[in-house]
Amino acid sequence: MDNKLFSRILVATLIPVSLYMIYIAGSWGLADIYYRPAKIELKNWRSGKIELADKDWDRLRLNLSKALELDADNPEIHEMLALATEGRFLNLASKDAGAQSSRQLALEHYRKFVLLRPVWPYAWAGLISVKYRLGQFDEDFFEALHNVVKLGPWEPGLQRLVIEIGLNEWNVFPIEEKKFVLEVVARALEKQPGKILPLIKEKGFLDLICFINQGKTNVVEYCEKHKKVKAE
Repeated sequence: MDNKLFSRILVATLIPVSLYMIYIAGSWGLADIYYRPAKIELKNWRSGKIELADKDWDRLRLNLSKALELDADNPEIHEMLALATEGRFLNLASKDAGAQSSRQLALEHYRKFVLLRPVWPYAWAGLISVKYRLGQFDEDFFEALHNVVKLGPWEPGLQRLVIEIGLNEWNVFPIEEKKFVLEVVARALEKQPGKILPLIKEKGFLDLICFINQGKTNVVEYCEKHKKVKAE
């Protein structure tokens, strides 16, 4: 094969590839136009800086859906779309039909999120949170719960999430999962006792945790203090 023929074949091969790459880059750029403003708005909502009306939630879902059409395997878009889908219903009881149908749609995006980012603990945290609100305490839920702790064992927010869900649903959890929650409690008491002990007290589990952790000075002091208050 002479050099001219080889060059022609190379050019013929590279042109379609280059055009495809330009198309992909353009799609990602257009997706970003829809995605970035929505992400900022949802971040401000999460932090309590703004409130969102129904029309705002509808607009966010529409824009993020457009972004997903242009960049279907972007994990962050799936995360934001899940939040936009169920966000307006976060404070509604699990029996609300509208809330449940939206949570079920959000669950599909969280599942895609963990597939695309399987070692990110906050992806799994989103999954267990929506399954918790759906009341789905199945094998997938407990696998996700363990993944949260495995991938983010010392993350304060994740510790609190696992403990709060575990104590809220204590009567639903199998014995092995109850033990798992208590292990997370023990780890959290090393990291953030000042935040975890009041949570445990609020949930009505202080006596149990005091009994289990009798060797930890900070726990003993807290327990004795609140026993005296209770006695008075």
